[in-house]
Amino acid sequence: MSQSPARSFRPFRPSRSLCAALVLMPVLGVGALAACDAAKASASPERPVKVALGSAGGHPTVQAGDRLRVSADGGVLTEVTVTDPRGRQLVGGFSRGGTVWTSRAKAAPDTKYSVLALTRDPEGARSEAKESLTTGKVAKRNRVVFSPRPQGEVVGVGDPIALTFAYPVGNKAAVERRLEVVTDNRTEGAWTWESARGGRDRIVWRPEGGWKPGTKVTLRAELNGVDSGGGRFFTKDYGLRFTVGRSPAVKADLDADAYITPGLGLTPALWQGPGG
Repeated sequence: MSQSPARSFRPFRPSRSLCAALVLMPVLGVGALAACDAAKASASPERPVKVALGSAGGHPTVQAGDRLRVSADGGVLTEVTVTDPRGRQLVGGFSRGGTVWTSRAKAAPDTKYSVLALTRDPEGARSEAKESLTTGKVAKRNRVVFSPRPQGEVVGVGDPIALTFAYPVGNKAAVERRLEVVTDNRTEGAWTWESARGGRDRIVWRPEGGWKPGTKVTLRAELNGVDSGGGRFFTKDYGLRFTVGRSPAVKADLDADAYITPGLGLTPALWQGPGG
């Protein structure tokens, strides 16, 4: 029986033109995708993070006594610095996933604040925004009278430090937080609230056991921007420096026009910060 001859198979070898086509196909595909991406990017350009300022209550303007609000649209805030003309910063905190920063302290009246906000967009790109705002002036103000007084009065070992206010102080804790007494010998003492003549509010700092002669005393009253109550603001910072005299006998009547002080002492000096 005859058998048909076995078929012989030749290995397939693509032609050079086909190889070139196969090699070019993925290259053309990548180029097409890149072109599509470029067209897509040009159709929707990258949007920068927008930073806006306003009050914590949602108003675009910031009045005295408002808390400052900084918000970011299209990204998050990573750092916020708010500074007044004297270099003092408003401390605050973040909320809403880092898109809002709110100051803890209230804004002072008639003050220009500089704001530096660092931001990050969803792709991780970082940028910064510099803004500024000026708070409005106030219609109602509170004022303070110091004792010892700055005009030629002797400061004896029994004299306390007293601040008497022109109008009632409803926010006593807010006022007291802004008062600081510093001495060169670390004299201990405490503040107490009293009623002055005519029912006016008064806060008094008395040293434990009285003053030691020669003690150098500094009072800092950073009251500018503090709402004393009912929307009545302080518009200045105050300070008082004096040295305690050597007189052992002092009659201190805080409601009188003068002290009766036998002996000699040094005249106190009063300074006022800018504002109002």
